[in-house]
Amino acid sequence: AKAQLEEKERLAREEAEVEAARQLQEELQAEEARPKAQLEEEERLAKEAARKLEEEGERLSREVTKRLKEEGDRLAREATEAARVKEEHERECQAEEARAKAQLEEKERLAREEAEVEAARQLQEELQAEEARPKAQLEEEERLAKEAAR
Repeated sequence: AKAQLEEKERLAREEAEVEAARQLQEELQAEEARPKAQLEEEERLAKEAARKLEEEGERLSREVTKRLKEEGDRLAREATEAARVKEEHERECQAEEARAKAQLEEKERLAREEAEVEAARQLQEELQAEEARPKAQLEEEERLAKEAAR
């Protein structure tokens, strides 16, 4: 029974190999039977398809390059504008700082002048008060000062 089973398997393998060889032979015959013109047409179509694919690839490459350049230009314009705005803001800040510093210096100058005017006014008042005292009182004070000094 085992020998019969092995024989059946061997025969089945041989039959499969024979069938595969037959199909391959049929395909080869069919290939050889195709007219030469049909092969040339397929070759031409394949070349045409390859050419179209290459053209499409080049077109897509140009389109991508164009878009990348446009995007790069747009980003460069935005960066330039941002730098301009930043510089303008910095100038405005510096101008504002200069105005604030000038105002502070002016206030300090006015305060100094006001203090000088007040000091001069007080000195003037003291001088007027000094001049207003009677001469006799001054002479009495001088005598007392001399006596105290002795």
